[in-house]
Amino acid sequence: MDAHVDRLRAGRLFFAHHHLTGSAWGQPAVHPFPERAAAVAAAGSTGIGFDAQELTQLVAEHSADWVRDVLADHGLRIGELEVLTWWWGTRDDPDASRPMAESMFALADEFGIGRLKASAVFLQEADRPPLETLAERFAVLCDRAAGHGLRIALEPVAAFPHFGYADAAQVVLDADRPNGGIEIDAWHFFRDPTGFAALDLLDGRHITGLELCDGVAEPQVSLMEDSADGRLLPGTGAFDLRRLLDEIERKRPDVDLSVEVLSAPLRTLSPAENTKRTVAALDTLLHRR
Repeated sequence: MDAHVDRLRAGRLFFAHHHLTGSAWGQPAVHPFPERAAAVAAAGSTGIGFDAQELTQLVAEHSADWVRDVLADHGLRIGELEVLTWWWGTRDDPDASRPMAESMFALADEFGIGRLKASAVFLQEADRPPLETLAERFAVLCDRAAGHGLRIALEPVAAFPHFGYADAAQVVLDADRPNGGIEIDAWHFFRDPTGFAALDLLDGRHITGLELCDGVAEPQVSLMEDSADGRLLPGTGAFDLRRLLDEIERKRPDVDLSVEVLSAPLRTLSPAENTKRTVAALDTLLHRR
């Protein structure tokens, strides 16, 4: 756990976009960006994640320089941009995601962002292309992203069971691109029965980031509701986060460490109180023996 503690002490923890917005997933941010930036800085951290739609809107409403000034005022960087979907294309258009991808690449270039999160959601098994096809298209995406200095972080969504961590691991391994890997999101990881088995297949170079949260052992609501509203602060639930942290530290001790707690109660807090409680919970977890 020592490497994770060192990153927390050094301010290298970063806050994923949805952790601080005060809004439900997919909804406009309640808390203004400058307030969120100030809260992250006050918590001693230097990184913040961004949703591409909000970042595009802020640039349109203000300017790219305004966004950069807010970041600079608080000593922050944008650690991650999310989320690219349909990178595998459609039956009619294998390149359907290219306009979205190019827009996100442009934002990454503008703000020096090094990681782009991609996801894959299939409502039924028949909707999912063969894993060989997904690997080919993921490789194409990675090759395009490499020209912008971007890593692609592939994140499965456990609320949809047709593309889990085992599938994502196979895609990443078959694509075999130096800038392509898997984002380990604790909620999706522990709600997916293939999580640890998939992690065993991966080398450290395949792990692009680690997003921490916690959860109850058995949700009393749907997985979608639990994912969107029921996550807990790290170390306050039933997930075996110590095992996960130890496994990640063994494979990639320099991995980016972040938090993403989608929680209805947490959304009622100010960004300052949110970050304060989050860092305290994570500090307790990392020092627990």
